[in-house]
Amino acid sequence: FTAAVFWGATCQSQAGSAESAKKIVFVHGAASHGYGGHAYGPAFRMLARILNENVPAVTAVVVQDDGDLSVLDTADAIVLGSDGGRLVKSLGDRLEPLMAKGVGLACIHYTVDPTDPKAVERLIAWIGGAYERYWSVNPHWEAEFTTFPNHPVARGLKPFKAHDEWYYHMRFAKDMKGVTPILSAIPPESTRQRPDGPHSGNPHVRARTGMPEVVGWVYQRPDGGRGFGFTGMHTHWNWAQDSYRKSVLNALVWIAGAEVPADGVPSKTPTLEELEADL
Repeated sequence: FTAAVFWGATCQSQAGSAESAKKIVFVHGAASHGYGGHAYGPAFRMLARILNENVPAVTAVVVQDDGDLSVLDTADAIVLGSDGGRLVKSLGDRLEPLMAKGVGLACIHYTVDPTDPKAVERLIAWIGGAYERYWSVNPHWEAEFTTFPNHPVARGLKPFKAHDEWYYHMRFAKDMKGVTPILSAIPPESTRQRPDGPHSGNPHVRARTGMPEVVGWVYQRPDGGRGFGFTGMHTHWNWAQDSYRKSVLNALVWIAGAEVPADGVPSKTPTLEELEADL
């Protein structure tokens, strides 16, 4: 009888844990920019697998943008990956009521540059920042991250370097209210001196010589929802950098409203063969 009660209680506990897990829904568009470039689907499958294997507090699913998106309605957090912020624009009206309910939102790489003024405004309200043309820039450079804030998303992060297309000088919420920079680095001066253009340069960027720029951040919305913006991920191979990978994994757990592990989300360094297998 005691064993039966124990077994029943254990099953109930496990079922309750599964039912209470926060659901993270990844939605991705097609890859572009050649082999391993803007590979949202492969990256999202990898991140979802890591979360499902290592964080019992969340459950992650991945769908392509042309599939059944009804799963969005039961999400605690949504992660978008698409060129030109296309999903921010095409799903904007559908996301609006979910954001009002407090569903978390993450936008990765080119997703943060939706071009349309209304979509930019929405992103600033939902994740605390967005790429604004003729204000922000998108050079390729090696960023060195040496310090991190006292925030759950920074748990377990160690200094690292990564060469990527790190967008910077984003348009953030007024006075950075609610925004916490997670990844900040000082860009090479050459990235500030490019000619004026929608992506290349502008006087505002050139005036910030020697100043650190935010390339990854989290946002606490006034209504209680959470957001995450990550400007890297031009190339798939950067996922082999442990703290690069952990910064994103931690953020996805946090925006879903789950507890980030004390040392951050654990995961083993993927091999080249494993990264290629996802591609």
